[in-house]
Amino acid sequence: MLIVLCLLSSLSWSQWAPKKHIVRLYNNEIKEGSRLVYEYPIMQPSFFSLDGKHIDSENVAYFRNNHGYFANLAHFYGERSERYAMRIKNNGKIQLFEEIDISAYGGDSLLTDNPRRLASGEVWQFYAKNEGELKKGSYKNLKLDLADNPKSMECLKSYKRMSILQYSLAASGAGLVAYQFYSMRNEPAQITTGMILGLVMTGSSLLFDGPKNDMLWMAVDSYK
Repeated sequence: MLIVLCLLSSLSWSQWAPKKHIVRLYNNEIKEGSRLVYEYPIMQPSFFSLDGKHIDSENVAYFRNNHGYFANLAHFYGERSERYAMRIKNNGKIQLFEEIDISAYGGDSLLTDNPRRLASGEVWQFYAKNEGELKKGSYKNLKLDLADNPKSMECLKSYKRMSILQYSLAASGAGLVAYQFYSMRNEPAQITTGMILGLVMTGSSLLFDGPKNDMLWMAVDSYK
C-alpha cells in the first residue's frame, strides 16, 4: 500500500509540476529554467529573460515557454525582424509551425484575447524534420525531405498536378482576355463573351489554392 501511495504521489506531482522552459541557441546550446519571458524594450534590441538571465533574441533558434514551442524566423526575415512561429503539430518526424505575434505569447500569460493574434492551428508556413533546421513549407523543400515516404510523395505529386493545372488555367484565361483586347485595338472597347470567359478561367484558378494546401498538409501528416 505504501508503494502504491508513493507511485500515485509521484504521478500526481509529475502531472502538476511546471514544465521546464527551454531556449535552444543557433549553436545548438540548450539552456533550461523555470521562467522564460520575451522582452522588447523601446529603442533597444529585444531579448529573452530566462530566470533573470539575459539572452539576445538573435541567438535563439527555438524556445519553449508556458504557451508552447516556438521558432525564430530571423533566418528568413533578418536578425532584427523579431518574427516567430509556433509549433502547431508534431507527428514525431515532422514539426509544423505557424507564424504568430510574439508579443502575444512572450509573457507568463497570454497578452491578448484577440484570436487574430493567436495561432489558428489550421495553417502552417514552416516545418522542421526531426527537430532540425527550420524550413519553408514549399513543394521544393518537402520533395527532398519526404522522399523516403511513398505516401507523402503521392500527395506531393497531386500538389504538382494541381499546380500545373492552376497555372495553365490562369495563363489561358489571361491570354484569352489579352487576345480580345488586341482584336479590338481599332474598335471601341466593349465587353465580349471571350473576355468574360477569360476572366472566369483566371478567377477559377484561385480555387486550387485550398486543395493544394491540403495536399501539402497530407504529405507531412503521412510522414511517420
